[in-house]
Amino acid sequence: MSLLSLTAVAQKPMTLRECIDYALNRNVQVKQSVLQRQQEEVNLSTAKNARLPEVSGGANQGFSFGRGLTAQNTYVSRNTASTGVSVSASLPLFTGFRIPNQKKQAELNLQAATADLEKVREDLSVQIAQAYLQALYQKEMINVAKEQLSLSRIQYERIQRVYEAQKASGLAVNEAKNTVAQDELALVQNENNYKLALLDLSQLIEMSTPDSLDVIAPAMMQPQPVGGNPEAIFEEAVMSKPAIRAQKLRIESAQKSIDIARAGYWPTLSLNGGLGSSYYHVNGGTNPAFGRQFKDNFNKSIGISLSIPIFDHFQTRNSIRLAKINYEGQRVQLDLAQKNLYKEIQTAWYNAVAAQKKYEASRSAEEVAHESFVMMTKKFEYGKANATEYNEQKTKYANAQTNRINAQYEYVFRNIILDFYKGTPIQ
Repeated sequence: MSLLSLTAVAQKPMTLRECIDYALNRNVQVKQSVLQRQQEEVNLSTAKNARLPEVSGGANQGFSFGRGLTAQNTYVSRNTASTGVSVSASLPLFTGFRIPNQKKQAELNLQAATADLEKVREDLSVQIAQAYLQALYQKEMINVAKEQLSLSRIQYERIQRVYEAQKASGLAVNEAKNTVAQDELALVQNENNYKLALLDLSQLIEMSTPDSLDVIAPAMMQPQPVGGNPEAIFEEAVMSKPAIRAQKLRIESAQKSIDIARAGYWPTLSLNGGLGSSYYHVNGGTNPAFGRQFKDNFNKSIGISLSIPIFDHFQTRNSIRLAKINYEGQRVQLDLAQKNLYKEIQTAWYNAVAAQKKYEASRSAEEVAHESFVMMTKKFEYGKANATEYNEQKTKYANAQTNRINAQYEYVFRNIILDFYKGTPIQ
């Protein structure tokens, strides 16, 4: 029962959606993008809190030894100790619009990081879909190999019976036996190919071993005709793809960098306040109590400070220049990203159209090959065709099956890519 249980676990299939979800929770690149997004969340929190007052406290302790001037204008040797504590606060009132622009820039950077995370997830989903379909293709090739082996064994058994009735030569029996052996070898090779495809898929989804991994054909295995055109798909993609959205957000962020740099030309206004007290102790003199001195020496202060920039070695001017250069660079990056996206969609659409035609042609070729193989089988069984002719037709039929399966999975994958550019999630 334990062995049966282990076998059941090993044969449990995972859907494409399950593989994608499994990988999204474990992929290193996804985790890195999540951390980058968390960093932008912290930066946004910092920008929001810039309006809060800055409060600091301080304390000092000092000692003085040797001769010192007294109130009677004479010098005497004495030791003095002093203690002081203070609390100060500063609240920014006006910073040349630096703080609101920094807050808006942090919000834009967070949105861009979120879009980057979506792009990483989308790219990973496409890679998994390709690997998943490759595993499905290899799995179906096993069924083709099994069918060919079954046909070869049936013919071998038939020729063996005819040979025993002394109506066939030993050479025909050996040829049939050799065909069975070749088909057995082809089955083993296809099974190994399937295992390797599962290994690639398991490594991609961060699964420790492919032993418990199996795949099942999704509902999308019946591909739909390719519709639309590259221009229409591009219009949809340019509005929804996270890579384009992230680049547009970075352009807005670069514009805010210019506004932040221009804040250096504006004066800054701050509200300041403080509390403090001190205690003095002079050896050989009359020293009021510690608490009395702290109460008597307690002081409060409040004020407004204004700082007007006059000349800063052209730092503000150069900061604005660099910000503008970065802004233009981001605009160029957006233009390049849109052109690359259009090229990708164009290539994907024409590949999908070609795959559709290839699939339709391969289906027709498979039907013709199957009919020819059925006719050849009957002729061979009635002795009107030899083993060589039969094996040639069987091989043609197997090749037609292989071409149809190959074309079908390529067609399905091309449709997935087009749906991906349209913004349809991979299921």
